[in-house]
Amino acid sequence: MQLLKKILIIFLCITGVMGCVSIKTQVQNDKEKRKPEYRVQLGINHGGIVENTNLTEIETDNINGLTGATESVDAFTGATKAGVNAGAHMLIPLKTNNIELGVDYMLNNQTFSYCDSINMYYGNRKILTSQFLFPITYNIGLFKKKYNEGLLQIKLGYVFQYNLFNITSNGSHLPQYSVNNFSNGITLGFTSTPFELKNGSKFGFYVDMYRGSQAYEDFYNLKTFEMPATSFFKGGIIYHFKTKY
Repeated sequence: MQLLKKILIIFLCITGVMGCVSIKTQVQNDKEKRKPEYRVQLGINHGGIVENTNLTEIETDNINGLTGATESVDAFTGATKAGVNAGAHMLIPLKTNNIELGVDYMLNNQTFSYCDSINMYYGNRKILTSQFLFPITYNIGLFKKKYNEGLLQIKLGYVFQYNLFNITSNGSHLPQYSVNNFSNGITLGFTSTPFELKNGSKFGFYVDMYRGSQAYEDFYNLKTFEMPATSFFKGGIIYHFKTKY
């Protein structure tokens, strides 16, 4: 997590310099006052709960001198089905770039499979997660010679999540678990709306990545472990409403 933060900070510095360079080449009417703009988006996503994959961290039956899990626990992210997401966003002008605020809904479906003969955990757990996302990002527009907002926008910011879980367990013995309805973390994304429609609206795409705090905890995913967290990758199409000046 610390490494990811350092990478994003370095990336922000690089994109900031690129944004300053693109501002110098921007063709824009000084008398034109930019107003907030609105868009809706729809797409698919992959991700959700990130599991601990280092089974040597797991404390097991010390009485009988046994350590670790003798049989591999199913990779949780590998058992994640593609989900869907939709949202409504507003772009607030900030000099030559934008602040983007949004409300998104995202649905994730994961299955955790357990086969651990030492700790005697057998079975599977299905987790359907409904998430309400509240992102806030700073959007840096690139290639502004033809497009005032930039042909490509790079987004960097933060996401707050409210999580609702529907959990079904099947098996002879499964580990106890706890969930957190609130999570948050860093997001990095790209958007572009290069296609203008006849009614003056625009059409394009978005790609978002996220890494955040832990929302699910069990025997294999304790808070003291480094890996457990939440993450997702989502992308889809944007409909950008015509802006009236």
